[in-house]
Amino acid sequence: MLMPILTWLRSSGPTWHYKRIWLDALIITLCLNVLAWMVFSKMGMTTYDIFNEDGPIEDIQSASLAITALFAVMAALGTRILARFVAITTACISIVFFMREMPICRGNVTVYCVSKTWLPIIIGAAALILLIATIVFEYRHRGGLLRAIHPRLSWPLALVAAVLACSQLAEHFDIVVMEESIESYGFMILTLSSVWLFRFSRTQHLPPLRTRAKASLHKVKHVFLHH
Repeated sequence: MLMPILTWLRSSGPTWHYKRIWLDALIITLCLNVLAWMVFSKMGMTTYDIFNEDGPIEDIQSASLAITALFAVMAALGTRILARFVAITTACISIVFFMREMPICRGNVTVYCVSKTWLPIIIGAAALILLIATIVFEYRHRGGLLRAIHPRLSWPLALVAAVLACSQLAEHFDIVVMEESIESYGFMILTLSSVWLFRFSRTQHLPPLRTRAKASLHKVKHVFLHH
């Protein structure tokens, strides 16, 4: 059991080249959070209110996740095979977290909010898209999933998971400032991941989307007609 895992870990394959993403995300998060604290403190808000639920820091997180989803979708449209799957995964994850961070519509909160009915529907739709993308990706490229989750390529997502786990631990002990700061850091790693994927997609020089869509449709028809 151990040998196949070690062989997989030692195998060659795609590598995530943006190695200082963790540091860049940390610097940007610290700058944004400190700037937000300074601005809103001068407006009379307490530190607790700034970092509390539905406060300015959570608004920054939502903006970060929205940017992540946008760049990840654009990256998915400009890449193919493995890179596209990574971009779709990043987009779906960011949409799920974006919806979780969005305030629930209640009382005087009626503009930037989501209803309790639509929240699970949208999250479920994002999860379903990711599931379908995973199944299709593995079906069309056998062994591709093992390449996608290899630590050499997927370590930024693993880092996001570890960081968000730490934020949940801070929430358990009711340390609001630490919880939201760590959470902001995790989301910023996602944002920079999507931006990097988008930059990578700009170097691919693929045929127009319409041409690729027609080719994919032709392949699907060919599969159905010959089975």
